[in-house]
Amino acid sequence: MARGQAFLDEFMEIKMEKREKEEGVEKVEAITEDEGRVEEEAIIKVEEVQKSKKMNVVADVKDPEHKSRCPYCDEWVGRLHGGALYLYVKRGRLFALADMDHVYNDCKHGLVENIKFLYRMMADLKARGLKVFAVGKAYDDDLYAWVYGGGRDQEYDGLRIAVFKAPKTAEDFERFSYGLQMVSLSVVDEALKGMGVDGE
Repeated sequence: MARGQAFLDEFMEIKMEKREKEEGVEKVEAITEDEGRVEEEAIIKVEEVQKSKKMNVVADVKDPEHKSRCPYCDEWVGRLHGGALYLYVKRGRLFALADMDHVYNDCKHGLVENIKFLYRMMADLKARGLKVFAVGKAYDDDLYAWVYGGGRDQEYDGLRIAVFKAPKTAEDFERFSYGLQMVSLSVVDEALKGMGVDGE
């Protein structure tokens, strides 16, 4: 009987050791899985941060120092599409001269967007009481305004506008703008119609 009890005790001891070992394995596996989850969560969070950084880059397209590719022509652009462009009034109608050969023939969308921007700028300057003859942009984001009687430099939408005295006639202005080509009036009208106005 004592021998049988000893055998039973030994069996129970072995079974308990086995159970402890199994529980130990389960605990180790559980810890490993948890660590895996932590690692997985960390990776997901890093990816989320990277995605948000990418989104910030897209959002920063309006930053004057930031450049991105135009989705229509693949041109590197700043706040405005590249290419010189001038808007001016002649005989009561809005005309545009642009860097057609180098830039805008490849991107009508960029031309239309720049016309809209410059027209809004012209309207804003007129609302300030300035007698604006013409507005324009250089190839980059440098802005210009030709005002009757001249005046101090201005600011529009966070960008500086260099102000010059308006020429005596529209023909003088056109001569000054050598190297630029006349923009089709239909394109000017298309840009302005999207703003609820027309070129007249």
